Amino acid sequence: MAMVARSPSGETSVPRAGRYAAGVSLPWREVFRDRWLLVVDKPSGLPVQPDREGRDNLYDLLAARERYVGLHHRLDTPASGLLVLALDRRANAGLARAFAERTAERGYLVAVVGDPGPSGRWSTPLDGRSAGTRFERLATSRRMSVLRCWLETGRTHQIRRHAAEAGHPVLGDRRHGGAAGRAWKRLALHATDLALTHPVTGSLIAFEAPPPDDLAPLLARAT
Repeated sequence: MAMVARSPSGETSVPRAGRYAAGVSLPWREVFRDRWLLVVDKPSGLPVQPDREGRDNLYDLLAARERYVGLHHRLDTPASGLLVLALDRRANAGLARAFAERTAERGYLVAVVGDPGPSGRWSTPLDGRSAGTRFERLATSRRMSVLRCWLETGRTHQIRRHAAEAGHPVLGDRRHGGAAGRAWKRLALHATDLALTHPVTGSLIAFEAPPPDDLAPLLARAT
């Protein structure tokens, strides 16, 4: 009998196991787990939550296996990297507060067209709301740069849209990058750093995820 789960929108759904049935290795790397939290390294191409296409997604696959799953932030489907989820309802309030108050620090490795300079901040409003993205250049070549970016706000596709607005679209971004979208086989954006105060124990926890194999060769071009 299939397990019934509660979706992020509050609607009841039956998770689709798809090709990731019980006993089959799941498509993400588990970075951390305790009784309250789970941190995973999501691969590019896996949606975080149900989409219109009905594809296998991280939330449903986890909800079919865990007693409880709470989703508090997201990564774009073509992006990869670190994501934290609640495994116990007692963690929800603290996680929600950490993301609402921006005390959860999230860092990203991003490969962009050209050179935006050694460091800076993009602050173009998005969707009529203030938005802030800080960046530091880690490496550059003639045609591309590798940046470390930090979010000050959490707008939809924020880094991708800010980079495109600044004239330095993210490589592999088929939605916002124009010609840059054809420059790499996947979106060159990876959530590499995550740090926050544990919502139950109060301790500082921090995690890192190195670039995956489908992105590392591109980043190496700028070193």
